[in-house]
Amino acid sequence: MSLDGFDLKRARLYGISVVDVGGVDRLEDGALRITFLAEHGDVYELIDAPTSAIVRMFDAAVVLTCGWAAPIDRSHESDDDDDDDDDDDANEKVPPSQHPQRRRVRLVVVVGDQGVGSVLRFADTPNEIVTDAGSARGSLADAVTNLWFDSPVHVARSSSKN
Repeated sequence: MSLDGFDLKRARLYGISVVDVGGVDRLEDGALRITFLAEHGDVYELIDAPTSAIVRMFDAAVVLTCGWAAPIDRSHESDDDDDDDDDDDANEKVPPSQHPQRRRVRLVVVVGDQGVGSVLRFADTPNEIVTDAGSARGSLADAVTNLWFDSPVHVARSSSKN
């Protein structure tokens, strides 16, 4: 809500500290402390950066990004695979930014010990909020889950002699 627009050029990473659990439940201002940590032009490079593992020092992590979304045609999933439609396959391979039904989207993905959730808004219907409390699938959900639960540990060795 505090960010206007749908053209954020760089994905952002935040750490979330819970200040007042009861206040969070009551949606009170000040119940959470939000700390900006980093930003990058590529959301996956942001998440994969060794320094992004710092989010594990917080109660939760947030990734904020804007981009294009396109509808997913799931009609073929219920077929018995008797119909081999090359047009459907070609349509699925079109990047969202080039899809004829593309929509501008702002996506917030939150991850913590309880799992992953997301909130998104579309530029053409900004007052509609779409939430997902844990059933998100795809490469971004996987990357955020990895960041929180399987973040690699990087060890820097000093070459100084004592």
